[in-house]
Amino acid sequence: MSSRRFAATAKIGLAAFGAALAIAALGGTSSAQDKAKAAAAAAALPATGAPAASDPAQIDKGRDLFTNYGCGNCHTLGDAGATGHVGPALDGNANLSQDFIVNRVTNGQGMMPSFAGQMSQDEIATLAAYVVKVAQK
Repeated sequence: MSSRRFAATAKIGLAAFGAALAIAALGGTSSAQDKAKAAAAAAALPATGAPAASDPAQIDKGRDLFTNYGCGNCHTLGDAGATGHVGPALDGNANLSQDFIVNRVTNGQGMMPSFAGQMSQDEIATLAAYVVKVAQK
């Protein structure tokens, strides 16, 4: 396969993936396996649940996690000054929930990598609470 043909095929595949990821992020269909993974991830959170996202220290910690783990390289989030264009925009996405974000960050999907081996469950919960709190609705 020539390099031009490969590049064209890769672009088409990337565009199709982006559309599928956007549909999923906007509340599109998901498999029973995805729902089971989300439930397992939520069950693994500490009994106290997600940190209070209205606490300024937790907002700062969530913003730091978002920045330090490179989330803004792919996602747009105004509060963090992020302007990524690979993954779905987080601002204006009314369908984002704590559980959805915890599942995606923990397990990944498609081009979204899993951060389960890099972040603690508390960090993932803090990041999810931050995104849900500051995403411009």
